[in-house]
Amino acid sequence: MIETAAQLRHARMRSRCKPTGWTFLWAGCLLLFSACQTPEAKHAFGVSAVQFQDVVVPSGFKLREAGHESYAREEAGWRQAHLVYLGSIKMEDAMGYVRQRMPQHNWTALTEESLPDSGIRIRFERGVYSADYTFSASREGSTQMVVDYKTDYARK
Repeated sequence: MIETAAQLRHARMRSRCKPTGWTFLWAGCLLLFSACQTPEAKHAFGVSAVQFQDVVVPSGFKLREAGHESYAREEAGWRQAHLVYLGSIKMEDAMGYVRQRMPQHNWTALTEESLPDSGIRIRFERGVYSADYTFSASREGSTQMVVDYKTDYARK
């Protein structure tokens, strides 16, 4: 049987393209590593609720992130956040802690007002940033604290 050059080339290529165990191992590794994400990549397009360093939170309060209840975003000095916390501390004690600690982070208390739903809002300001702390009793019998953090360059 005499084979032509084209038939020999075709036979060689078939023998080179046979998948081996190593081929499947490398393909699996590449697939695994390409599916991994860094924490930064995870939040690049999703919702993140990372607490800023200058947000004062009394001990015993937990950030509520389920269902995108809380969110935070920071880009080149611009900040915005809506952070919902729940804790077992009395509302008066939590407010006292925030009133005492915020000035230590260079925040100035501006206003304190009672809300129609038996809550209290305390507004703080520092440079271009403002932080509204709203305290209320939750249905579960604990204290809910909501922090609305904003940047307003008009105040510069």
